[in-house]
Amino acid sequence: MNRTKAFSFFKPLALVLMLMLSINANAQKERLQTALIYQLTRLVEWCPEGKQGNFVVAIVGNEPTLLTELLALQVRRVGTQQIEVKSFASIGDVTKANILFIPESMFDNVEEITAKAGGECTMLISDKVGAARRGAGADVSLVYNTRVSKLELEINRGNMRSKGFSVNDQLYNLATNIY
Repeated sequence: MNRTKAFSFFKPLALVLMLMLSINANAQKERLQTALIYQLTRLVEWCPEGKQGNFVVAIVGNEPTLLTELLALQVRRVGTQQIEVKSFASIGDVTKANILFIPESMFDNVEEITAKAGGECTMLISDKVGAARRGAGADVSLVYNTRVSKLELEINRGNMRSKGFSVNDQLYNLATNIY
């Protein structure tokens, strides 16, 4: 009987602990994505139109954890430009940005989102597996591999070149896949 009572006491405690660990793992993904997005700002030479005004990093859709992490970048600069973080609730709200993060849940609308973002100087980033491989898709994919708790970077070199981005070789060295 006492063993049953002890188990019933520890069972909810174990569930709470597991929940806390899973929340921490999710936050880890967004923390890593934010760190890599910041590195992209440093390792890519932006086209002239991307060097005017604030440096805008934006997200399409509802990604509150990533948005919270990205907001910490607003104290930083890209060259002389202040980083500004925006969140677009819907595709209709999308405006020009230097970096536009398109989550997997919104990626089916990538062509419409790209058209709304306008300009050749917008780097598209997604967390959808294979998004960088897709010709009309993202320039960069930041895919979180849950098996090894690691962020994998995929780059579409052709998309980057066609948009006039000059990419530092260090970024290519970080990439898991280059298309």
